[in-house]
Amino acid sequence: MTINVESKIIKRKILTTGTIIFVYVLGRHILIPGVDVKQILSVGDNQSLFKFVSGMTGGDLSTLSFFSLGLGPWMSTLILWRVFGLIKKFELDKLTLKKSYILKIILSSIIAGIQAIAISSTVSVRSNFLFIGNNPLITNIMLAFIMVTGAIFLIWLSNMNEAFGIGGPIVLILAGIVIKVPDYVVTYLGDMSQEHLNITDIVQCIVFIIAFIFLVRIAIIMQESELRLPIRNTLGNGDFVSKSYLPIQVNPAGGMPLMYSMTVTVLPQYGLQLIHSFYPHNYYVTYLMNNSSLSQPMGVTAYIIILTMLTMGFSFVNVDPEKICTDLLHSGDYIENMEPGEATRQYLTTKIYHLGIVGALYLDVISGIPLYIGTINSDFTQYGLAAGTVIILVSLSSNIYDQIHALLIKNDYPKLIE
Repeated sequence: MTINVESKIIKRKILTTGTIIFVYVLGRHILIPGVDVKQILSVGDNQSLFKFVSGMTGGDLSTLSFFSLGLGPWMSTLILWRVFGLIKKFELDKLTLKKSYILKIILSSIIAGIQAIAISSTVSVRSNFLFIGNNPLITNIMLAFIMVTGAIFLIWLSNMNEAFGIGGPIVLILAGIVIKVPDYVVTYLGDMSQEHLNITDIVQCIVFIIAFIFLVRIAIIMQESELRLPIRNTLGNGDFVSKSYLPIQVNPAGGMPLMYSMTVTVLPQYGLQLIHSFYPHNYYVTYLMNNSSLSQPMGVTAYIIILTMLTMGFSFVNVDPEKICTDLLHSGDYIENMEPGEATRQYLTTKIYHLGIVGALYLDVISGIPLYIGTINSDFTQYGLAAGTVIILVSLSSNIYDQIHALLIKNDYPKLIE
């Protein structure tokens, strides 16, 4: 009976997630009419970065649609909310769930508004689609309003999937990335077909495939590898106790810092893009826009610093030493050769800090070094972004698999008391 009930729950969750993905894909194809996106955010060298980051957060700036902004505003809000939470004066921890959610939506709307206005100010609209007396300003505001509405609706969809489906926002982000893969492949093959195919192109293609397989393998190893700390119980004994351990991922942050670091990196650039639309000849604004892109050393350095900081931060968010220490005390467990309480907390903090450094070095090397080389040869910038995409795909797929697996085996354990 219980198995049948759980089976129905899993089927209902899968159906809910499938429906939400269908709505998401449909929204991506609801295009804003009359808009020419060929010049979208093309000032400076940031156009490809904007499009890439949008794709990594469930959006799409190759066309201007209802969901073009993706979940970027929501992800930026979550990062800022964490930062604000560190300021005790704000007392965010005392807010009710409803109030905190409303404030997050308001902050997301503001961020989405900045991004949307920056985008709408760079596109041209055919005269027969101009709003209210052919007023370009009103038209840009209307375009921004449509995109902000789409972003808020997408946030609601992701929260509904988190509550009633499988995978939460991760599913929408993963779907957005997977949808774009065929386009990248077709574009790459199309570029090769237009040129005279030679042995160099064939070797390059083979090297790319081998590198992709190798990178996937490395990403899986880093995702699955863990540090196991032996656990003992104050009252326990026997073989079961001797085999108990506390697992901590070698890369505790996973691939999430890559997505969030891109979002945080690009957020100020939207602001600069918006300012540039009002002051197109301002030297300082133009300088910052051009040098903050990932084709310039300053932009790459800023990205690496943000990536490192977020990796360390996510390590302590995903593996909270304070919570683990409290749980161990409540269950009567303790780490082998370690006193319970403060000593355990400090020990875990040190371990997580060291593993966070390992994770940061891993992400910085895989994603960062190609970007630095890309400041000399632009092809390597795409390689660096592609490497980050592979890590993100492996991390997101692993998280979804773990959730589904947990649902499937939750009733497979034998009862202790009949």
